[in-house]
Amino acid sequence: MKGYSVGQTARICQTSIQTLHFYDKIGLVKPHRVDHQNGYRYYSSQDILAVKIVQDLQGMQFTLEQIGQMFKDNNTASIPELMSAKKAEAQAAIRSLESVVESIDERLRDLEIHHQLRKAFEHTEYYLELKTYPDRYIAFERKNDVCGMESSVIRFMALLDRVKENGLTVDGHIWTIYHEDLLTFDRNDSDIEVCVPLLASEIEPSFTRWLPGGEYISAVYAGFPDEETCKGLYKRLREWMIMNGYEENGPVLERYLIDFTHMRNTDEFIVDLQIPVKRVLTL
Repeated sequence: MKGYSVGQTARICQTSIQTLHFYDKIGLVKPHRVDHQNGYRYYSSQDILAVKIVQDLQGMQFTLEQIGQMFKDNNTASIPELMSAKKAEAQAAIRSLESVVESIDERLRDLEIHHQLRKAFEHTEYYLELKTYPDRYIAFERKNDVCGMESSVIRFMALLDRVKENGLTVDGHIWTIYHEDLLTFDRNDSDIEVCVPLLASEIEPSFTRWLPGGEYISAVYAGFPDEETCKGLYKRLREWMIMNGYEENGPVLERYLIDFTHMRNTDEFIVDLQIPVKRVLTL
């Protein structure tokens, strides 16, 4: 029996001659006969069937190594078990991709909010609002450090790496807590806590905690949070508290309403400066 040439087999199997040569080289599907005078390869119908089986199994994400082992074992009884394992892998991959899609959707929503805020700030300097927050679960790192973009970025990146390593899920924008008087603190050596909000988790590593909920007076503005801007808005927030019967109830919080893609461009910053407050008791 002469059989089918490499070109004919490639056309029948809708693959390339190079692929057939590769299968031959790794011993996956070898031609039925080789003409030793001219080196031509000839494939039998069984060889073609083997190529089609390889293609079928590759379509189910089996590797060539796994397929080769199946051919070597030649044990059809083990195929259901192998298929079940591959199905489990595929389902895990689907869950992973669904998580990616959810993350992208969330980032797209954040980017749209950022875009709308940028448009809104074309007509106003800042928005002042009294907000109420529930208890919030956060990852944190608190230490004395330089108050500046460079040091903060490094600290946030390290904290996000710890979040990922521990299988925790980020839930919102990053922020900074200033455990100092915002008007007088030393920017070269200040007690600063960087924070990443998280979804509640059954595990609570040592670098996580719950931030108590409550009321905050908030000023949202567009621009980089430099010393002059922060101090100016902080003074206005304190004036609002005096006029409306509130007093400070904890350290100042600075939340960054930006996507990571904006962090390289300080002009894209939108910041939410918050002071936790409580009603002044009157006799």
